[in-house]
Amino acid sequence: MRAAVRTAARALGMALVLSSCGLVARSGVAVAPDVVTRHPDGAGGALAAQPVAFHGQTPTEQLMQKAVSPAEPAVVAKPTLPAASTAPMKHIWQSLNNCGPAAVVMALSTMGVEIDQETARLALRGPDWARGMGPAPVGPWVQDRFDLRMQWRTNGTHELMKVLISNGFAPMVTQWMQDPWISRIGHWRTVAGYDDAKGMFYVNDSMLGRGVGLSYEWFDRNWQPFSYRWMVVYKPEDEPLLRTIVGPDWSDRGMRQRFYDRAKGEALQRGDAQSWLTYGEASYQNGLFAEAVAAFEKGLALGSAQGVSTLRSSYPAALRALGRDQEAQSVQQQLSASSTVPTTVANPPDRVALYLALERSRAAGEAVFTE
Repeated sequence: MRAAVRTAARALGMALVLSSCGLVARSGVAVAPDVVTRHPDGAGGALAAQPVAFHGQTPTEQLMQKAVSPAEPAVVAKPTLPAASTAPMKHIWQSLNNCGPAAVVMALSTMGVEIDQETARLALRGPDWARGMGPAPVGPWVQDRFDLRMQWRTNGTHELMKVLISNGFAPMVTQWMQDPWISRIGHWRTVAGYDDAKGMFYVNDSMLGRGVGLSYEWFDRNWQPFSYRWMVVYKPEDEPLLRTIVGPDWSDRGMRQRFYDRAKGEALQRGDAQSWLTYGEASYQNGLFAEAVAAFEKGLALGSAQGVSTLRSSYPAALRALGRDQEAQSVQQQLSASSTVPTTVANPPDRVALYLALERSRAAGEAVFTE
């Protein structure tokens, strides 16, 4: 274990000086949010890590301080209604590989903001048509351009979507565009409403149309492979309300633990390949690398390697964090061969996951930095 921890520490040191690292994946990738800027792309782009400066604090103190919510005045959210919809929302058909910016444009329209998707594309994806959109660039863009704010997390639930909509927000989610046995396209869509009596969410989808009905079961099944990721653009004055609605998942660190608990329970209950692969992803995000590898291996034994969109990055990264570099390389090659787009560059490690692992090692009294 000590050797693995030393390996993780070295990997962490390398991660802190990485400025960028790309991984192209046409089917899309999704990972848990870091309190540093490691961002996934929704429909076929690159993963990037940015340098971190710590300004007099230890790395752990700085990272975890960002995840703690400051005290806010008490705000009471409106109750979840049996059925609700957002403010009037425009629908647009996306240009090539532009589901992310199109979803943002549609969400902005509920706040009276009009912007064309080409402007949003250049700001959020850049000129490369093959690159997808992750959440990271959305916040700075909406703040600079419209004085708005953005929050995103994983571990979303049906109830969260409903209470967001009931309180006037227009959440965006990352899911498979269609069932993965039809097409494996990671896709951003904007949730426009829901109806409990019909058991349906209604989405404005830049590929499928306006007000498309998705059953609660379908919505959940095609959201799970993306770690139940969601994103909301909001007005600054609405942040206390949004914090109240999101609750403890506003903290990145706490959210990772809750996502892990949820994914483990779903894997044990459902017993299918996709749930076990998602359990592996949640374990990886929570810094439990040996548990992640075991869950990934069971998921692969139960079914296809195509169950979770982040598998090609998280599984090898978990092996590397354990010091199993040769196995990681072999797995990387095997998973790349199973994809329509080869993986040529290893994904940078999830630095918060590494910190969580190192903290557990310290708590257990193991030597961490011995070299």
